[in-house]
Amino acid sequence: MQEEIVRSGDFLLATPALSGSYFQDCIIFMVECSPKTGCWGLVINHRAHMPLDEVFKKSPIEMSKFVPLEMIRAIRPLYTFFFGGPVQNTDPFQKLSVCILEADSSVFNGAYEVSSKVFVSRIPLEMELPVSKLIAPQNQTARIFFGYSGWAAGQLEDEILDGAWEVSNPVPYEVFSKNRDEVPITVSKFRECYENHRI
Repeated sequence: MQEEIVRSGDFLLATPALSGSYFQDCIIFMVECSPKTGCWGLVINHRAHMPLDEVFKKSPIEMSKFVPLEMIRAIRPLYTFFFGGPVQNTDPFQKLSVCILEADSSVFNGAYEVSSKVFVSRIPLEMELPVSKLIAPQNQTARIFFGYSGWAAGQLEDEILDGAWEVSNPVPYEVFSKNRDEVPITVSKFRECYENHRI
């Protein structure tokens, strides 16, 4: 059964079999796994650094709660975003599928607790994000993802059995309670950091 091979809260580590593909050297956090409906998760090591106002139209005003607006417009600080996978809607960015991953607690009602103290929210495209809360200085672990990675029922099981993915299960909170910019960016570094932090 698929749930015996990979479960929600596990990590998928791409093997050399995926070299040259979108998923080369990807690390994916599995959010939901079902033998009937399939699986989906978020690539946690494909990140991009962009000014918030290129993504969220209202973000400079919300950020002014922490930094004067004229300074924001002058320096346009970069924020770390993540590309969770190839499944998404079309441009512009604000119309992409957006997921938020948070540690300790969530600013969203109804957030899904994937693992102890690790929450994921799937945000409707028309919903306005509470950007000021997500970027607040005390909240350095919240991660904003565009897109996700998904598999039909049985598809991921077949890929794992074919050697495309290695299933790893370090404690998710150990990974996501750190600053968003400290995510290991390679599979080998992930193994090195978390091989002794398993469930």
